[in-house]
Amino acid sequence: MTLAKKIIIGSVSFFVAVIALFVQPFTFENIDAGNVGIRINLYGTDKGVDNITLVTGRVWYNSWTTKIIEFPTFTQSVDYDSFVITTKDAAEFKVDPKLNYHINPEKVPQIYRQYRRPLGEIQQGFMKNTIYDAYRIVANSFSSDSVMSNREAFEDRVQNVLTKTLGKDGFIYDQLTSAITPPPSLRQMIDEKNTSIQARLKAENMAKQAEAEAKVIIARAEGQAKATLIKARAEAEANQLRQKTLTPLLIQQEWVSKWNGVLPTTNAGGSTSLMLGIK
Repeated sequence: MTLAKKIIIGSVSFFVAVIALFVQPFTFENIDAGNVGIRINLYGTDKGVDNITLVTGRVWYNSWTTKIIEFPTFTQSVDYDSFVITTKDAAEFKVDPKLNYHINPEKVPQIYRQYRRPLGEIQQGFMKNTIYDAYRIVANSFSSDSVMSNREAFEDRVQNVLTKTLGKDGFIYDQLTSAITPPPSLRQMIDEKNTSIQARLKAENMAKQAEAEAKVIIARAEGQAKATLIKARAEAEANQLRQKTLTPLLIQQEWVSKWNGVLPTTNAGGSTSLMLGIK
């Protein structure tokens, strides 16, 4: 073999090796924490979705015969478009649901076998329809007034339906926010009712305040009346006591005690004790 042929053969072999290196089917996939992967055989006797195994960490596989699909198992938050539900008395409410959920890792193969879609498509397909149906079914058993006055019970019913329907397929319900908006006519009725209640409460409070103030005034007046009566009784009793004690002898003694020793210049005469001072 000539040198030229060896060079040609070597060059071709090199290029074939380089091409083979770039086009070879073996690769790997890193399954991050909070995710699980499933390995699906594409060819052979075990091909199809019936042969699915869970994989984690770094996984090497033949990309020509095998496919790896990764599902997140951490909490997902989905904000769905608003839609309208109808109560049993034909009132229309707008609902703007937001769902938090996560996937049971052990049921990932079952989810893929059943839906054969990525998680994003499942969220906007099966899960969205399930949520909308749950609201519509529950709304049919509530009147418009009961939805507003028993909103917590309404949402509990919706959550119970979702827990059962989603849970059996491996979707674990965490939290649901409904953001229910009543129709404008009902909203106006509610506002008017609240205004009426507030006005009534204000009137009752003012009446109670006036009653309390009147009681204070009455209590003060009664107190003053009682004080005046007690004082008058005390004075009357004192006067009576003075009258009883003012005997002629006591009056004479009082007169003597206050006499300054100067005899009167004029005597009224007789046995009277009246003396007049004449200047």
